[in-house]
Amino acid sequence: MWNKLDKPWQEAFKLAWEAYKRGTIPIGCVITSKDGNIVSRGRNQIFDETSDNSIAGTNMAHAEINAMLGLRENNHPDIRSYILYTTTEPCPMCFGTMVMMNIRNIQYGAQDRFAGAISLNDKLDYIKNKNIVVKKGEDEIEVFQLILQAAYEYECKHPRMEDILNTWRETNNLAIDFGKELNRIGYFLQAAKDNKDIEEVYNDVIEKYLEQVTCPICGKNNNCRHSKECWCHNVIIPKGILDIIPEDKKGKACICKSCIDKYRS
Repeated sequence: MWNKLDKPWQEAFKLAWEAYKRGTIPIGCVITSKDGNIVSRGRNQIFDETSDNSIAGTNMAHAEINAMLGLRENNHPDIRSYILYTTTEPCPMCFGTMVMMNIRNIQYGAQDRFAGAISLNDKLDYIKNKNIVVKKGEDEIEVFQLILQAAYEYECKHPRMEDILNTWRETNNLAIDFGKELNRIGYFLQAAKDNKDIEEVYNDVIEKYLEQVTCPICGKNNNCRHSKECWCHNVIIPKGILDIIPEDKKGKACICKSCIDKYRS
């Protein structure tokens, strides 16, 4: 939950939430020194026409680009030790800029199978020689970002929305479906209207998500993919096992395979 996130991730999500409230793609980015002090911040501003940022309102106004703007190497001699945190896997433009800006440590929240470009890190000898260290954030970080960004895409109805979302479903189908549902009920729009802090929104969304992935009997992850390819679509659920599910947990999540096997034995 929120209090367990490292400070850079908290700040990145604050920026992503601010981007959402400004009507643009909810992605945030921060850059820290090796000691963890934030030296720069950026949020997506592609559709933000109110900013005085010179690239706001253009396709260049990605969160990572905005965070790197102004980082002159003369003023940041230790830039190679800095760490860039971004809530979504950087695109080719952003990753290429990181390479040329001498960013050597990258952490990203959600995998982007549509436009993500981290795979370039080991494709070219020129980039390989930079020894860039790339790490993906915890699963919970990815889940929240996918839910928020999916809700945004469903809200905006991007012309290639389904193409984009289908690639994200390969990472976490449930997160995309949950984002779709939260958009349908206007959850994020109302939260923005009510000026809710990202901490409250994050905890609420993750709590609701966990209800759907937690086995109602043992309390462990049910590993349900919420798709026809999931194991649960090929298993006959014993009727008797439904009687041992607590009333307040019925109809909320799948029973895990271990509990089904244990009941049968």
